Amino acid sequence: MRRRAFTLMEVLLVIALLVLLTAFVLPDLKGNMDRRALVESADSLRALIVMSQAEAMQDGLKRRIEFPGTPDPLDPHARKEVDVPTTTAQPVVKQQTDALNNPEFFGNDVPHETLHEGVRCVAVLSWTSDMYCDNSGGGGIAGPTINMKGETTFVGLTINPDGTTDKLAFVLTDLAPDVQPDETDVGRIIYVVVDGRTGQTWLQRAWRVEECLMMAQYKVSPVLRQDYTRPDKITEANILKPPTKWP
Repeated sequence: MRRRAFTLMEVLLVIALLVLLTAFVLPDLKGNMDRRALVESADSLRALIVMSQAEAMQDGLKRRIEFPGTPDPLDPHARKEVDVPTTTAQPVVKQQTDALNNPEFFGNDVPHETLHEGVRCVAVLSWTSDMYCDNSGGGGIAGPTINMKGETTFVGLTINPDGTTDKLAFVLTDLAPDVQPDETDVGRIIYVVVDGRTGQTWLQRAWRVEECLMMAQYKVSPVLRQDYTRPDKITEANILKPPTKWP
């Protein structure tokens, strides 16, 4: 039995359908890849912190992790706030060189390729439980400003020989600097949080303003102390469940 060949019209129709399908799928695929790069960058920064803690405990010398633009803590005239970075910059690990005679001096700067291209560290903050919800970053997102129109704070993470550190939060994003984020972008802003008293480090996405208001209403802490990067909206239906059950 002889097969019927496809007509030119049928071939063109199939091609058109494939192009249409690709146009729908490609943005979601790119978004997922970008988000994975952000989470991987945050996880790599956490690994750098843990590795630096181990090295400080091994040789008895403090370490300091800084991003470019961090003011010198010994310079009383250093600018306290800097412009929000617009490009990807890598963290630098510094080491005490003379702990006895000059304990405040850190040298031997070693840059570490930690962040994927397109991921920016837009702030390094001394964190408190109120930090996540105190200030609105705009567009329904709580937290610090992440676009290029604002100023930001950078402090260095000092790691002591006993493994303890400062309480800091590194704020990472893969959003372009000229983008004004809205509440759908909360999964594209991740805090790498370090609790120096316990040595615990975790990844936590930004909160929506409405989520912060709801947490305050139910007296739920915005500090999770465990990894949570899913962008799904937290609602009253699940606010009293453990974060592992969200949303």
